[in-house]
Amino acid sequence: MYCFCDEKKVVCLAPTHVAFTDAGGITAVDFNVGKSDRSGIKNAQHFESDTAPCKVCTQSDSYIVRCCVKGSLLEVNDRLIKHSKFAELFNREGYIAIIMPKPADWLKVKASLLGLEEYKKLRENS
Repeated sequence: MYCFCDEKKVVCLAPTHVAFTDAGGITAVDFNVGKSDRSGIKNAQHFESDTAPCKVCTQSDSYIVRCCVKGSLLEVNDRLIKHSKFAELFNREGYIAIIMPKPADWLKVKASLLGLEEYKKLRENS
């Protein structure tokens, strides 16, 4: 998750996610997981931290992606549905969703999330 403008949070897959290393790579992204009308800030869908905005599929498996923070869904990246070269898109424009949490909720969860350096160190040790 990336922070943008201190309010919006961008949900994406880590570059080390197993979906990128599965044989054949990512073959599809399914946003029909709990689908409802997802347009506009005023009518935004409200997500809990364990809500799944999408499922990422490979040739052999599928992975549920969780949003990790409670907030309002502002946008899903529909380009992931139409694009055939997922690896390229995930590296450049491959965010999954943009979520805007309430400031109080963000402060609660922020302490439990890993920074980039902590994440890299954890990946090296596993």
